[in-house]
Amino acid sequence: MGQLQVANLKKMLGNRQIIDNVSFTVDDGEFFVLLGPSGCGKSTLLRLICGLEQPDSGVISLNGVNITQLPPRERNLGMVFQDYGLYPNMDVYGNIAYGLEARGVNKAEIERRIKPAADKLGLTALLERNIGDISGGEQQRVALARAMVKDADSYLYDEPLSNLDPKLRHKARTDIMAVHRAKGKPSVYVTHDQSEAFAMANRICVLSGGRVQQIGTAEELLTAPANTFVAGFIGAPATNLLNGEITHRDGHIAFRSGSLVIPLPAKWEPILAKYTKTAVIGGIRPSAIQITQDPLAPRAYVNFIELLLGEQILGLAFGEGGNLTAQVSDSEVIEEGAMVSIAIDPEQVSLFDPDTTQALA
Repeated sequence: MGQLQVANLKKMLGNRQIIDNVSFTVDDGEFFVLLGPSGCGKSTLLRLICGLEQPDSGVISLNGVNITQLPPRERNLGMVFQDYGLYPNMDVYGNIAYGLEARGVNKAEIERRIKPAADKLGLTALLERNIGDISGGEQQRVALARAMVKDADSYLYDEPLSNLDPKLRHKARTDIMAVHRAKGKPSVYVTHDQSEAFAMANRICVLSGGRVQQIGTAEELLTAPANTFVAGFIGAPATNLLNGEITHRDGHIAFRSGSLVIPLPAKWEPILAKYTKTAVIGGIRPSAIQITQDPLAPRAYVNFIELLLGEQILGLAFGEGGNLTAQVSDSEVIEEGAMVSIAIDPEQVSLFDPDTTQALA
């Protein structure tokens, strides 16, 4: 079974560690996304994998072979760049064929590979057109076709959709997944766009400051964030993070932040029994907050409303300086400036150590 493995990779830029002991494995047929804010090291990681840069330490293996020191052309990787990397003096056919010609593939074999790739990506009628005479979306498909015709052991994508408008991005995303399914190889995709990551990935690696924060499925990142960075980064809107404390009363445990008190489920008892502090950070997903008619429920002031398709985002203020963002159905009739009662699903509450920022569970 083919695998792409990155083990303990480190990279310095001057005095700054931009890749800090990163490890992950991508299996055959897996679409693995590197997700994080600008400057987190995700594009640098891709450049290390494809050989455009060399790590200071660590190992990159492909199908069990150490490729860390190999030059890019000997790594047998298919690469799609953010700027597509196309040659303006060539036509579409020449751009798709170039990598194969450089490897000494004969003309008949090149033609045999290009025809189905061009058909699949809707490029057949454009093969004789100059690169400068086609649209950005078409250029993106040419870059995809160039990777597709290569019989690579792994495919790498460096934010290939960032230059396209939303409608073209959706079409191009479909094209990328079609190439991935056709090849069935380990694929690594870099993006800062969560919607892309959630729609495409089998697993997501969240990066910050050159370090892996968490690797998991989209559902795992949303429901069980490993630390406050992941909780505050994943989701739109992201998880609410409140400073608070654990309280014990009448044999029950609760999270308290100012006037807000949330009883915790029994699953927290063995976890908190080992926790030696009272101070915690509570993570409350916006979808966990609902409007209720219960007169005993906590009250909050609606200080803003953002209407979206099928839902509305509420800014809620409670107690002295406490703030929450809620995500509720657009069927709820709510007015800005109103006081509302809120119910919070305790099953969607996470707890974090305020000193380490790591999840307690």
